[in-house]
Amino acid sequence: MQLQLEPPSPRQWIICGGIVAFAALGMALRGLLLQVGALTLGAGLLCFVTAPLARFYEKKLARSAAALAALLSVGIVAGGLLWLLVPPVYRQMMSLVQVLPESIARLADQVDTLRQGLQARMPTLNLPEFDAASLLGPLTGIAGGTVSLAANLADRIGQASMMVVLAFFFLCDRERLLLLLELLLPQAWRSTVVHMGNAVCRDLRLYLRGQLLIAGAVSLLSVVTLTLVGVGNALALGLIIGLLNMIPYFGPFIGGVPAVLIALGDSWQRAAMTVAALSVVQQLDGSWISPRIMGSLTGFSPGAVLVGIYAGARLGGVAGMLFALPVMMSLRTVFRIFVQKCENI
Repeated sequence: MQLQLEPPSPRQWIICGGIVAFAALGMALRGLLLQVGALTLGAGLLCFVTAPLARFYEKKLARSAAALAALLSVGIVAGGLLWLLVPPVYRQMMSLVQVLPESIARLADQVDTLRQGLQARMPTLNLPEFDAASLLGPLTGIAGGTVSLAANLADRIGQASMMVVLAFFFLCDRERLLLLLELLLPQAWRSTVVHMGNAVCRDLRLYLRGQLLIAGAVSLLSVVTLTLVGVGNALALGLIIGLLNMIPYFGPFIGGVPAVLIALGDSWQRAAMTVAALSVVQQLDGSWISPRIMGSLTGFSPGAVLVGIYAGARLGGVAGMLFALPVMMSLRTVFRIFVQKCENI
C-alpha cells in the first residue's frame, strides 16, 4: 500500500510564505533588531530594578509621578557615586594599565635570575623560561577596551537616555504589559508561568541585592587593606576585587592577581603582605559577611556551582562566570514549579 501525500492547501502555502518572508525580513534587519532588542532589554532590567521603589512611592504619588521619582532617586544615587568614584577610578585604571606591564617585566627579571642561579647550582636541571608576553597580551586587550569605552562614552549616554525614557513608560504601564504577556500564553499553563515568573523575580532581586552589598563590603575592606599594605592604585584594585568576588570560588583569585602582580613589582615582601591581607578579607567574607547577607539563598552544591561557572566561562568569559549563578537559580526555580505542576495533574 503506497502512502499518498496530499498537496499543500493555499492556506498552508500562505503560512509558509509568511514564515519565509518574516525570516528574510528578520535577517535583513538583524542589526536594527539587535539594537532595538538591547534597548528594550536594558529598559526592562531598569524597570525590574526600580519597580519596588516605584511601588513604595505609589503609596503617596500618582503612577507616573511615582515612576519618575523612582528613576530620579536611582539616577541621583548613581550619579553621585559616579561623580565621586569615576575620576579617581579612571585615573587609577589608566595607571594600572601602565604599571602592570612594568611589574610583570620586573617579575620576569627576578624569576630569570632565580632560574639562572638554580641552573648554575644544578646544571642538569632544565627549567623553562618565564613567558611575560603571555601575560602582557591580555593586558594590552584590556587597555584597548578601556580606551575604546571612554571614546564611545557620548554615544552610550545617548542610548542610556533612551533606555531611561523607555523604562519610565514600562513602569507606568507595567500591569497592562504583564497582562498582555499573560494573554499570549496558553490558558492551561498561564497561572503556572506567572507563578514561575514571580518566583524567579523574587529570587533574582534577593540575589542581586545581596551580591551588591557583599561586593561593596569586600571592595571597601580590600581598599583599606591594600592601602595599609602600601599597594598603589588601591581604589581601582579594590573595586576589581569586589566585582569579581561575585564569581564563586574563582572570583577572589582572579580579582587578587592584579594586586599581587603590582606588589611583586615592588618586592617579594610586599607581595606576601598583599596575599595575607587579601586572605584576611576573604576569610571575613566567607565566615561572616556572605553568610549574614545571603544565608542559604543559592543552595547549590559546590560541584554544581563549579560546572555552572565553567559553562559560563566557556560561553561568555568573565561575564558568563558572573551570570552563571543567577541563570542556574532561575532554571532551578522554573524546574521546581514545573515538577510541582506535573505532580498535581
